[in-house]
Amino acid sequence: MSRTWKSLWREECGATPPVYRILVPDSVPSSVVSTWLARGYRVSVGSPAPTFVSPAMNRNLIRSNFIYRTTAGAGLTATGLAALPTAVIALAGDIVAAGVVTTGVFGAITAVSAGWTGLKYRRDPKRLSKKDKEAAAAARWITPTDLGWIPGLTSGQDTDEQRLFHLAVTTARRIAQTRAWTHPILQDHVARVDLDHAVASIGTRLQELVELRSELESVREPQTSARIDTYLTKLATAFRSMADRVVAMHEYYEHLLDLDRQLTVLAHTEQSKVLGDRVLDVLSRTADDESADWRFRELNIEAESHADVIKGLLSELEETAEEFDDLDDLDRRLAQAQKSGAQQSEAAPVGAGPARGSGSSTAEARAADRDHTGRDHADGVDGGRHHSVQHTADRSDRGPAALEPGAEPVFDLSAELRRQAGDLHREPRD
Repeated sequence: MSRTWKSLWREECGATPPVYRILVPDSVPSSVVSTWLARGYRVSVGSPAPTFVSPAMNRNLIRSNFIYRTTAGAGLTATGLAALPTAVIALAGDIVAAGVVTTGVFGAITAVSAGWTGLKYRRDPKRLSKKDKEAAAAARWITPTDLGWIPGLTSGQDTDEQRLFHLAVTTARRIAQTRAWTHPILQDHVARVDLDHAVASIGTRLQELVELRSELESVREPQTSARIDTYLTKLATAFRSMADRVVAMHEYYEHLLDLDRQLTVLAHTEQSKVLGDRVLDVLSRTADDESADWRFRELNIEAESHADVIKGLLSELEETAEEFDDLDDLDRRLAQAQKSGAQQSEAAPVGAGPARGSGSSTAEARAADRDHTGRDHADGVDGGRHHSVQHTADRSDRGPAALEPGAEPVFDLSAELRRQAGDLHREPRD
């Protein structure tokens, strides 16, 4: 029986304060996310520590920008200092060729250095373009405050939406920290399960529920109280749907833990196989035991059994991942499953007739067998064998009815032996 989301929240994160800041992936382009990752910012939901927004995230406070600006500024300053005396003398009416040459040299050095450092800066993966700066400043983040959480012992408050999202974030982080999630055996599976999108979608919908409930309570009046209660009931249904998806995510995490244990056992089994080969090598060079090879081969079969168990766990993992990854298609699939279950329950009584018919045919076959057996005992000794052969032929003519489960056997060996023994006792007296 699956546990409720509240019991899971108490066990997993009920004693820890909510400290998270989850990025909504659709609020920023992929170029901004790749730039943040290149800078070392933790923007994934599976990060071991929370991500805090800093002013440097939407600015180019990077080394290449500093070098470019410093180099260009120093070059322009040196060129200006060299050109100033030449300009003053030229205004006096005397042109100094040495000053012009010096100014040109400084200008050329400034242009080359500024062009080189500027090219490095523009090609830097940590650089944000002007358009990316605007998008980074408008990024959306989901925080506990957005879901109605207010810290404090006396004036603090919390909401079910915040608790549910706290459980989702904690579960996603633990999923990303499991051994199976980073194992090569799940490489293709991890590429299809987008934890960031799944958690951000749940957080966005829970944030909408909090805002709608707050707006409904702000316009509550005696005339509109019944209507608002109906709306709140519908919001509670949507919240239960989100809760079911978070519980499915936790079940997916439990499947990963089982897979972790199997992968650990498999790794130890393979390691013991390597050690067994070394032991066999030592044994062959010392004791010359011919049967040791076969015994070690029998022990190595355990590795294949563990591999089969892992394959079964992977299939269960795929089924569980679909329950929380495909958020928009889950309700439609549940409705189809309920509809098909109702059709099967309506069609079940129709198929009950043939079973009763087969039971009656079996009972008739048993009654016919008992009639044949009574006639065989009523006949004389001379005609016993003829009636036994005729009885076997009659039963074989009935076909599949005598071979149904529960029917009596076609040939009774014990009865035939007793009959032949009676014939042997009677023949000497005749």
